[in-house]
Amino acid sequence: MSGRHLAFPFHIGTDGRSVAPANLDEHVRGEILQLLLTNAGERPFIPSLGGNLRRLVFHGNDEVTAGLAKANIAQALSYWLGHRVKVLNLDVDNQDAVLAIDLSYEVIDTGEQRRVRLEHGGGSV
Repeated sequence: MSGRHLAFPFHIGTDGRSVAPANLDEHVRGEILQLLLTNAGERPFIPSLGGNLRRLVFHGNDEVTAGLAKANIAQALSYWLGHRVKVLNLDVDNQDAVLAIDLSYEVIDTGEQRRVRLEHGGGSV
């Protein structure tokens, strides 16, 4: 891993310094979560950054919302993290008042394959 990166979520270690991720795979996972949970316009100096998933919380849980989530995720990952990750599989499913997002990806620099799952339903994320 080149350079020092901040851990996500940001926190201070026992030595009083900001904590860095343990490895590149952990750093990339943090980047993915930050990207997907950031709404466009939320970052003043990079207004187009974001996956806009939190905005979908107020939409009905139907096929349209699932399709919109999948399109937002695919576009954001390709544009912002296409140099870091290769998307292997992206499934967005809406069943029984739960919107579930399963993302399988490969970290380009290490070749490691990872998976992230996000769910929203019943008042929790």
